[in-house]
Amino acid sequence: MNSRVLSDPRTMKEPGSGMDSSHLESFKTLVPPKSRRTRWSESGLLHFESESGPEESPDAQRVRAGLDAKVEARLRGMSLEDKVGQVFMFGFPGKNPECARPLIENLRAGSIIYFARNTGPVGEVAALSATLQEITMKSGSGIPLFISADQEGGVVCRLTEGFPVMPGHMALAAADGPELVEKVAEATGTGLRAAGINMNLAPVLDVNDNPKNPVIGIRSFGSKPERVAELGAAYARGLRESGVIPVGKHFPGHGNTSVDSHLDLPILPHPWDRLERVELVPFRRAISEGLECIMSAHVLFAALDPDRPATLSPKVLVGLLREKMGFSGLIMTDCLEMNAISKSPGTVRGAVEAFKAGADVLLISHTFELQKEAYMALCSAVRCGEVPWARLDESVSRILKLKYLFSIPNPLEPEDFPPDGWDEYRKLSAQAHRDSVTVVKDERGVVPLRPGARILLATPGSSQKLQVEDPVKPATTLDTPLGNALRSRSFVVSEVTHSTWEIPGAVDADYIIVVTQGATRNPAQAAFVQKIRDLSLQSPFPGTVAGSQGQAIPVILVAAREPYDLSLFPEVGTYICTYGSRPESMEALSQVLAGGYLARGKLPVELE
Repeated sequence: MNSRVLSDPRTMKEPGSGMDSSHLESFKTLVPPKSRRTRWSESGLLHFESESGPEESPDAQRVRAGLDAKVEARLRGMSLEDKVGQVFMFGFPGKNPECARPLIENLRAGSIIYFARNTGPVGEVAALSATLQEITMKSGSGIPLFISADQEGGVVCRLTEGFPVMPGHMALAAADGPELVEKVAEATGTGLRAAGINMNLAPVLDVNDNPKNPVIGIRSFGSKPERVAELGAAYARGLRESGVIPVGKHFPGHGNTSVDSHLDLPILPHPWDRLERVELVPFRRAISEGLECIMSAHVLFAALDPDRPATLSPKVLVGLLREKMGFSGLIMTDCLEMNAISKSPGTVRGAVEAFKAGADVLLISHTFELQKEAYMALCSAVRCGEVPWARLDESVSRILKLKYLFSIPNPLEPEDFPPDGWDEYRKLSAQAHRDSVTVVKDERGVVPLRPGARILLATPGSSQKLQVEDPVKPATTLDTPLGNALRSRSFVVSEVTHSTWEIPGAVDADYIIVVTQGATRNPAQAAFVQKIRDLSLQSPFPGTVAGSQGQAIPVILVAAREPYDLSLFPEVGTYICTYGSRPESMEALSQVLAGGYLARGKLPVELE
């Protein structure tokens, strides 16, 4: 299914006023043959480049002229306040659209971001999106909103109620190649459009080659730059085909940091040649395929700018990204309330400095007072000449062009949703989760488990979460998703948590399954695994624990987050990675353990 809807400015109406059938037909004349690829031109417009070099068709030239004329006409009719509002993306509390009204009416917001606090069932989110678009058309700027969300899959998903949760990036990399990734991204985008969301803050283009990375980890496609580039480009294509704007992040790379920029400013000392070989590879590939928007990282790269993090650095955003790498799409900041910016120079001043550095869209996710102050500060900076009017017009022009090109607000009407779409997407999610399960080692041939076997399942309980994750509702039962899935397959399961299992103690089971979630970064989990390892080292059979009857009980270590936990128990006989701990991942794991599905996943990172 291809639900992409872009506009030809020769025929399209003003954004938000609806779309007639001539729009899509006119745009079809601009779609290049498969031997060509799309990219952004220097002026920010899409044009088509053949394998042999730059080429722009007469149709594309007419589109460029028509779009430029529309944008220039719109700019002439906009006030300073309207223009400044367009460059801000704001979040708001709760599900009541009235909470967002001051952002749209008073601060003239051009973009809104959703978190889990704003979402529910798809129909409910669609109604919220429609109301916000109505507010902006009637009493806001009169320009439709970008409505965005972080729907990466896996651990970072803002919509989960009735919305098929797809695997995260590392799980997808373990499962298969670009074809599956593109299908998953297109399904995700189609679901987002059904909820009135027209921009997805994905794909993650960071190369995660640091096992101690506290913020990227399984959100990355892996540790090999070329593989991340290939799959990241496929993810962007899938979103684009669905009609949703992809946003590649976090430029110029957040994959090798040991500090979470939500908490402090990461500093990377890598030389330029390392950046060329690793961090920049996925971004360069995505840009060559026409990536529309890139999010900056709050990371200081000493080789690029020893004084400023990328978000605040003209050397990075203009000198590197625009001039050296030729990117002409939108540059968006990561949230300016993150500590890497809020500690210094502060969210409000940071917004002005990021804009001066070359950012087009300034993201402030949570606090109304900071949103208001940042908006006022940028208005003042333009009035006093600190920020030239031409600089403001440059960013607003890019924003308007992208809104025109994607016919924003561009919701997917219920009658246009594919028949049996949700059922098909759930099947796709289940398949992708199953294919991602990776049996790294199984030295004693333990998998599949014996039918009806007794299993002692030890899980972390409440585990350490990434800062970017939404809070999880507290469990109402001691049973875990994996425990329940195994019971449904006729296993006899006893459950304990790492903190409640008294070690050493009598164990009467056929298998012990130890689940970890980022244990290399969690001292409590690491200590528990060490206790199990110590017991195992006392057993005459490697990778087993002596049971109450003297039997050798095989230990199965399951890494339900990053795959690096094997380093804590290298002698374990069976090691499995799921790259996520959501119920979908645990259901897939249970099928592999029960022998109903052969594990096919391959490690996307290198283990020591």
